[in-house]
Amino acid sequence: MIKTCCPAAAVVALLALPSFAARALPDLAAGVTAGTAGIGGQLTARLLPFVNVRGSMQGFSYNRSINEDGIDYDGKLKLFTYGGFVDVYPFVKGPRLSAGLIGNANKVRLKASCPDTCEVGDLTVNGDSAQVNGRLGFRNVAPYLGLGFTNPMQGLPFYIGFDAGVMFHGKPKPRLAASGTGTVTDSAGTTRENVDLANDPEVQAAIADEQVNLAADIDQYTIYPVIQLSLGWRF
Repeated sequence: MIKTCCPAAAVVALLALPSFAARALPDLAAGVTAGTAGIGGQLTARLLPFVNVRGSMQGFSYNRSINEDGIDYDGKLKLFTYGGFVDVYPFVKGPRLSAGLIGNANKVRLKASCPDTCEVGDLTVNGDSAQVNGRLGFRNVAPYLGLGFTNPMQGLPFYIGFDAGVMFHGKPKPRLAASGTGTVTDSAGTTRENVDLANDPEVQAAIADEQVNLAADIDQYTIYPVIQLSLGWRF
């Protein structure tokens, strides 16, 4: 009896093992995303029948011209974020509520060359090597709230999802600096040539004023809209 039942028990155990392992491991779905936060990927796991947890990472960059206070900047927006989210489904079908924290490495690079003229505060600066450069930084960790559609853990294995929300990145923090050598004319019409822009006190004071003005112009942009489309597969 023992010799005949043990092989049968072993076969039953082996057949039951995949089913037990599937139940022990959470449902997972992986996908790619694209939208205002950039292009990247995400991984979703079921926590409860009506709660999923999700991690994502995305990035992108693009250039555009920016005019600010008489300075024509070549601006470059560099997007890179990663975060963790909790998705709650209050109804059997319908939208989800999402909340999370985002590691925020988004930044804006600013670069202006002044071979003709740049208006820096009350000064006019020009020169072949004269430049005004800067960057805009944001809060390193930003809360996120949003709505989403489609539950990757329900229905067909293939899913198409949509998310719309806001990232609270706080007031942008500008930093500006002048470099190179140029001709500087003040509001009284006094002109100085071959000025070392990085070390001249008058130019540095004007740069500080320019930075304050830039901060005042953009301090209302405390949130970043996040609209993402996702495609994925449940395993």
